[in-house]
Amino acid sequence: MRHALYLAALALLLAPPAGLAQSSSVQSRDCKPVEVAVMQNRLHVRCAPISGRAYTQDILYYAMAFGGESTQSALTLDLLLAAKAAGSDLRVWFDMSDYASVPGCQGSNCRRLHAVAML
Repeated sequence: MRHALYLAALALLLAPPAGLAQSSSVQSRDCKPVEVAVMQNRLHVRCAPISGRAYTQDILYYAMAFGGESTQSALTLDLLLAAKAAGSDLRVWFDMSDYASVPGCQGSNCRRLHAVAML
């Protein structure tokens, strides 16, 4: 029960701000996480491609740069790991035009992660 409340609180904290969805370059997609990784300067989630949705065949990685001690990146990592462990899907909000601001994120297959929620 306590674990479920913790995850619910994380989902609320990480829900995208009201203005985020209105930004022209920020989009969302559903994600079945198949890999969660932490590097020296970023974290990422790799999502399984979704049949019939071409953009999910190309953009598999959604990444967030670490900027010192970041509460958002720590909470994001907690939520990504919980979803992966539980086999739960995610909704990720990402900037389709931004990959260069995240170290190691390549334009061919990665985008900057803005927010995430467990479905």
